[in-house]
Amino acid sequence: MRRKILHFAQAGDTSGFFPQLARWHQRERYEMYFGTLNPIEPSLRQSMESAGVRCFSCDCGSRPAYPLGMVRLARFLRRNRIDVLHTHLFEPSVIGLTAGRIAGARVLVMTRHYSDYHTRIDKHWHVRLDCLCTRLAHRVIAVSRHTAEHMTSVEGAPASKIRVVLNGIDFDRVRVSDPAAPPRIRNEFASDGSFLLLVVGRLHPEKGYTHLFQALPAIRARASRPVIVLVAGAGPFLDRYRAEVASLGCADIVRFLGFRSDVADLIAASDVMVLPSVAEAFGLALTEALHLGTPVVATRVGGIPEIVDDGLDGVLVPGGDHHALSEAIGALLNDPERRRRLVGAGRAKVATRFAFERMVRSYEQLYDELTAGSEDRVLAGSLGHHPGL
Repeated sequence: MRRKILHFAQAGDTSGFFPQLARWHQRERYEMYFGTLNPIEPSLRQSMESAGVRCFSCDCGSRPAYPLGMVRLARFLRRNRIDVLHTHLFEPSVIGLTAGRIAGARVLVMTRHYSDYHTRIDKHWHVRLDCLCTRLAHRVIAVSRHTAEHMTSVEGAPASKIRVVLNGIDFDRVRVSDPAAPPRIRNEFASDGSFLLLVVGRLHPEKGYTHLFQALPAIRARASRPVIVLVAGAGPFLDRYRAEVASLGCADIVRFLGFRSDVADLIAASDVMVLPSVAEAFGLALTEALHLGTPVVATRVGGIPEIVDDGLDGVLVPGGDHHALSEAIGALLNDPERRRRLVGAGRAKVATRFAFERMVRSYEQLYDELTAGSEDRVLAGSLGHHPGL
């Protein structure tokens, strides 16, 4: 009999993470369900259902609706006899794991997709809820060793409850759409031969955009050719960042592209990809850049050093230091031989360590261990009621 797995998350998925889970899970052994706390985005529902995954939504339009959503989820778990509830991200984990306990679900797993974010911004109640989620879950998957170390050393989580499973990428998905696409992008944004810098990520302070923007005047002055910066991402801080760039006199070299579905083409077209984060549990965009062969400059924070080997396949600088960013980026732009050495240097590492299929198999191994353990506990409990046996 196939085990039933419900992945419970937010309403949307710009990274394609869950459709990739649907693609790579072993259908002969697992029946995958997908649930959301908020009303599921139609495109995501269509993508999951076209992959044969049954979808469910608690349809919570706001936080006051969360208690009702918890009840709906508990009923769904019981009615469908879900073997494993696997939650993702903060609010779905708080609501989902509580509902799982109410429903008496056999196995509860949570993936911790962030590390020290709540601690760093002094969200005390969020940290307490993080700790509650760890207690409610039978196992917590940390997406990096940094995440696991933060949970044990700062939040007091028992190490035995945590399993490190590095995030993966689907190599079939991270590919250039057309050989002509990168030259076309370069012609669109840098027809005069300018250097192209690329930043990929949601527009949020933890991504370190302010530090990169503060570095731009020095980068501009140092670089041997003009520089254009492409920012691929959406978020509520767009107006603030436009104002910051303008105040630095760099509005003419920064292009805010919004959400893009052609990120692989943008990466392949760029001279250097930059990830200036001040907090980063993993840094998935870096694995994509290394796979596609684009040199990277990133900050030495969170799980990033677990992806980029400084000096071998990329350049790492301290987080929150715009002087270090400007020096590293400027030096790399002006050294074509060094850029050539970095091109493709991390591709083999990414292929072996960060394959999406490898990540999914690690998930499934954990499911097997936990479901077997739950059966053992049930058997031990039943034998305990019959002392004569």
